[in-house]
Amino acid sequence: MKTESIKNVLIVDDEPAIRVFQKVLLRRSKFDIGHIYEAGNGIDAIDIMSRNRIDLILTDINMPVMNGIEFLNIIHNHQQFRDVPTVAVTTERGEQLLNMLAFWGHGYVNKPLRLGVLEQQISKFYGINNEYHLHG
Repeated sequence: MKTESIKNVLIVDDEPAIRVFQKVLLRRSKFDIGHIYEAGNGIDAIDIMSRNRIDLILTDINMPVMNGIEFLNIIHNHQQFRDVPTVAVTTERGEQLLNMLAFWGHGYVNKPLRLGVLEQQISKFYGINNEYHLHG
């Protein structure tokens, strides 16, 4: 049974196969997922976000053109985007990165991505007892 509705999700990763895999996991998750947008880098993601309301972002950290750190920095400093729940999906495990993600209020999961771990991170934003609930 699907527990929570998340209307618009944005997956940001430079690897098309990874984006497909993440879409499959989201569709199999306990969440009722609406539309899934895809971007291959942070610049394309910002463009999508400027034209569409996004309710959840999954982003890679290591990408060309604009990497995940630059992307997260832009959305963190942009009034319209800063409150969008964001989960970094990464192979990086550095303490500095994890501290930055925690400071900005973002979740993170390590690659390879597993459904239970992803659901756990998303539940931090969309669970029954969580502060963040869908804004519209």
